Amino acid sequence: MPEWSDCGIIVNVSKYAETGAVVTFFTQEHGRHSALCSNVFSKRNSGTFQIGNLVQIAWNARLEEHLGTAKVELLTPYAAAVLSDSERLYALASSCALLSLLPEREPNLEFFEKTVELLAVLPFDGFLEAYACWEVNLLAALGFGLDLSECALTGKKSDLCYVSPKSGRAVCREAGKPWADKLLSLPAFLTGKTKIAENREEIKKALKLTGFFLENYGAKTVDYRVPAARNRLIEKV
Repeated sequence: MPEWSDCGIIVNVSKYAETGAVVTFFTQEHGRHSALCSNVFSKRNSGTFQIGNLVQIAWNARLEEHLGTAKVELLTPYAAAVLSDSERLYALASSCALLSLLPEREPNLEFFEKTVELLAVLPFDGFLEAYACWEVNLLAALGFGLDLSECALTGKKSDLCYVSPKSGRAVCREAGKPWADKLLSLPAFLTGKTKIAENREEIKKALKLTGFFLENYGAKTVDYRVPAARNRLIEKV
């Protein structure tokens, strides 16, 4: 009987029967993985099965390919830290919804760690910049990484202001001027030159950039719809 123990982030909870649920986790060593959990909606577990929480999972099944069942223990209640702030809550909900784009049962330790880092900074200043950078990392995890290190036309590493919608590569201000209306804006904080956006308009530009590639490239092989929480987050920004 296959079984494993791992830590993971709760990304979706779908009710099953009266007290159970099919819970989807993004785990450290087993990727995106679902399991049937019991007593999910009991008073005792009311704070455990919240999307965004980091939990310890003990999974087993008769066969490896089966859904299986899991016992869950709460490790870090990330959801509780943002419940009183709608903007932060939308960022948490959007990130969890977007994790459904990841292939099932394929581990990605580096991106798992980046996702935990995002959840940890949501209560603090700079969380919007962190969220936008996380979406860039999501694109890379999906195999559609953006190259924001240098200008695709000149090799210049400074004054990068645009991104080509076709190649996903950065373009500097001077080289991009003739095609500015066809290029996507690149906020400086996404290049790593600074960690903080100049204003909220820069955040919107960043989310427009990542949103374009999520819709046109990252979601090509799945039935993708923009998460409602992501739309609400953009409206709040």
